[in-house]
Amino acid sequence: MKKIFQMLLVACLLVLGTQAAFANSDKEVLQEGADIVSVRSVAVASPLYMQTDEKAPDKAMLTKILYDSSNVVNDYTVVSYDTIVKHLQNDKNLDLTKVNRHVASKQFKDNVKDYADTYVVLTVANNNRVTFFFDVYQAGTNQLLYSYQIAGNSGDGNTVAAYTTMCEQFYKHFDRAKAAQEKAQKKNKK
Repeated sequence: MKKIFQMLLVACLLVLGTQAAFANSDKEVLQEGADIVSVRSVAVASPLYMQTDEKAPDKAMLTKILYDSSNVVNDYTVVSYDTIVKHLQNDKNLDLTKVNRHVASKQFKDNVKDYADTYVVLTVANNNRVTFFFDVYQAGTNQLLYSYQIAGNSGDGNTVAAYTTMCEQFYKHFDRAKAAQEKAQKKNKK
């Protein structure tokens, strides 16, 4: 009987240890005084990303992944980078595809307020583990509202599936932070 108990204990520790070893590590920060409850739309900005692995998604694909992952969003609209680019070209005759990335980023930040009330910038660090940094800014003021950092598992690799999972995690955490802030605001009003 003692032997069976020891084997079950070892099996449980192995299973729990494996789950912990393969869990993505993440961290979120809601800036003091930031109001994310009022967020109704989030525009996707062009990611700050350099493809270092030929098997990894390129920048255009990563931008699409970031937008497509928003299918987990519940109570706000996510606007794709391509949509913003088209609107800027049609409405203001600004072509972000024809200028360098610094000018495109500035024009995006200066004009996104006409199409969304916030925007998200994804920064990717390619070290031994890929780390995604998501920063949500208020459109118009460019004030940082919310940050989320997630490091991929070393065993995941630089794949579309791994990048999609990390982007979905950002949206899920942002939704939770939004709901928690709303709950706290309602509690304070009572």
